[in-house]
Amino acid sequence: MNRDPNNIIEELRKELAAVTSSLAKKEALFNSITENTLAGYWIWDIPGNKMFISSHLKAMLGYTDEELPNSVDTINMLMHPSDLPDTYALLGKHIESDGKIPFEIEVRYKHKDGSIIWVICSGSIVQRDEKGKPIEMIGCHIDNTELKKAEGIQKYANELERKNTEMEQFAYVASHDLQEPLNTIQGFINLLRSKDLQDEETLQYLNYISQGANRMSNLIKGLLEYSRIGKETLMAKVNCNTLLEEVKADLNLSIKECEAKIEISELPSVMGYEIELRILFQNLLSNALKFRGEEFPVITVSCLNESEHWTFLVADNGIGVDPAFSEKIFKLYQRLHPRGEYQGYGLGLAQCHKIVTELHNGRIWIEPNKPKGSIFYFTIPHSI
Repeated sequence: MNRDPNNIIEELRKELAAVTSSLAKKEALFNSITENTLAGYWIWDIPGNKMFISSHLKAMLGYTDEELPNSVDTINMLMHPSDLPDTYALLGKHIESDGKIPFEIEVRYKHKDGSIIWVICSGSIVQRDEKGKPIEMIGCHIDNTELKKAEGIQKYANELERKNTEMEQFAYVASHDLQEPLNTIQGFINLLRSKDLQDEETLQYLNYISQGANRMSNLIKGLLEYSRIGKETLMAKVNCNTLLEEVKADLNLSIKECEAKIEISELPSVMGYEIELRILFQNLLSNALKFRGEEFPVITVSCLNESEHWTFLVADNGIGVDPAFSEKIFKLYQRLHPRGEYQGYGLGLAQCHKIVTELHNGRIWIEPNKPKGSIFYFTIPHSI
């Protein structure tokens, strides 16, 4: 029985429409998957060396679909020149091995804005001719820039931690090794002083040597203390009111000698390192007592509860600090006054800076007080 040609044509049209609809759905699904995974795809006609580049891949590199032609030259133009040889070498191996050698490589592309985009490029043979020779590949590009940046940051952090550990070990060893010859020098100075030396000039020279050795010894001890900050304590809930009362008791002699008045407002309990916080407050109060003016020292300690952190204030009516040196004073061994004018070795505020910024993820700074003196501010996050 012969079938009506018109019916056959109609059936073929329906079948073609169904196939076309199915292909359109699959293409839409494929586009959705690639776009949602930050991937752009490409299709390469191997014999004709023609390439289709998806709009999402172009957008990944900062271009609209119309700005870049669909061609192999586009890839050659935008891929980093240093990555082209390895990419084509691996592509050749993939084709020659009929796909047995996977094609997947991390390469760099030039973004339209001039930046570098790291991309994981992979592909597979999807079609062969009647002789089995590869004639078409399809692949995708996945933006890996953010992960690459994160890896770089982590690598830098690891390297920084390693160098920091080495510096701490060096400081510890050097401190002990340097103390021994200084102790020897002091021993011989004391031995010479015990002799019956009538020469005043010689005695003066011995005093100079002794003072220099003492200064060096104190500097070494300070460096050792600085390197140990945060290494021997655990974080805990610290009652700052109790801590300040203990610090006041430790400084009682200095407070009485200069007839200082210390006013402490109600302070919070914070999560932190108790020993280091004690050093922090003690250094700030000691500085206020040391760098006092002609009037009796008046020191106030207070705290503000900000949205994400506590802001502590230590204010005084002392000689103040020139704003030009507001950052310098927190660096190691930085002194603003001649050695004979004020005691100290330029370590106290450097310790404060390390305790606040490195241990407690906070900030520390100084501002002028009115009518005179300084206010030291530092922050401690509510949760570290």
